[in-house]
Amino acid sequence: MMQGSVRWLLDSGLPRTGYEGLDAVHVDDFSRVPGPAGIREALTSNRTLVTCAEEFRGPSALTLEHPGIVVLELRPLDGPEIIRNLLHLEFRLSQYAGVLKLTGNRFLVKPDRELLQIMPDGTEVSMEPWKAVHIQFKSALAV
Repeated sequence: MMQGSVRWLLDSGLPRTGYEGLDAVHVDDFSRVPGPAGIREALTSNRTLVTCAEEFRGPSALTLEHPGIVVLELRPLDGPEIIRNLLHLEFRLSQYAGVLKLTGNRFLVKPDRELLQIMPDGTEVSMEPWKAVHIQFKSALAV
């Protein structure tokens, strides 16, 4: 997956401008029922939903194939903040090539800090394995 290759659908309430170089469409640009976007709009437009809606976190029995869901933990201030974090997600996914894909999965973005995959049971697993500290102690009794 190359950076900038994903098609994003930005939910209502997110900034509407500042997405140069990113294939992003704001849901408010569609003629549809007002309110937050959802899986229906993402499927119809074949775009990954980017939202701040907390209902996409936690356990989910969502069985239909969808283009992916990205939940932003905090409402971003501007388009460049979203671009930074979405490109970071794309980069991390490219490192998991063949193992983890955007389609059919949910992700939590803690802006400019951490990326997590939201598992079907609701647990959130870090996608930043380099942050795990492993210290190996040698026994003081070893000679």
